[in-house]
Amino acid sequence: MPLLERITRLFGDEGDTADGAARDRKSLEEASMELSHVCQSCGKEYFENPSMNIRTCGNCGGVKVEPV
Repeated sequence: MPLLERITRLFGDEGDTADGAARDRKSLEEASMELSHVCQSCGKEYFENPSMNIRTCGNCGGVKVEPV
């Protein structure tokens, strides 16, 4: 069982309503499938949270990782 699912089962989902139905929103899997950042030095693409600030590229070590 994935860690996120185990934590959600333990603590619940903050988006749950009183009757237990989750609000309509993108799942983490869907959000992680969208391109969010690109390294301008080597072209590596990141599929992270769009509001996340990536300081250096994990591929080339460059500092020109820009949001899309």
